[in-house]
Amino acid sequence: MDRRRRISVVAAAAAALAFVAGVAAAPILAADKSVSISGFAFHPQTVSVNVGDTVTWTNNDGVGHTATSSGDFDTGTIPAGGSKSVTFGSAGTFSYICTIHSAMRGTVIVRAAGGGSTTPNTDAAPIDPSGDSDALSLVLAGLGIVMLAGTFVVDRLLRRRSGV
Repeated sequence: MDRRRRISVVAAAAAALAFVAGVAAAPILAADKSVSISGFAFHPQTVSVNVGDTVTWTNNDGVGHTATSSGDFDTGTIPAGGSKSVTFGSAGTFSYICTIHSAMRGTVIVRAAGGGSTTPNTDAAPIDPSGDSDALSLVLAGLGIVMLAGTFVVDRLLRRRSGV
């Protein structure tokens, strides 16, 4: 294999790696989970996160709800159309209810991810659950696509120049 061809192969491999890193980055970096409240129920009813991750409850019903775990966390009343978040600082299984509608029940399973022993921190302000990891994965995926396209253009130019 001649030098130009090797350069093309290496550049294509680098582009593919950048693309794969961009696509794979979103699930790896995602640290937020969303729970929808609708039809007087939590969806999903059980959510699993790691220590340090945040769960955001969004109320899609027309009345207020809470997500309250006895002694562990309490979102307070989440108004219709509102959101509340809790960041989990310790591992464990946290069963919770809506204190206004006690038939509404859910569970947060927090897996140990290197420690932390504080109680969950309730964030009363609505947050954007999409996070910044989506932007990073888009940048990496875009970079991979640009590199891949550039590799093919350079390969074509080298082939034309060498008469292959």
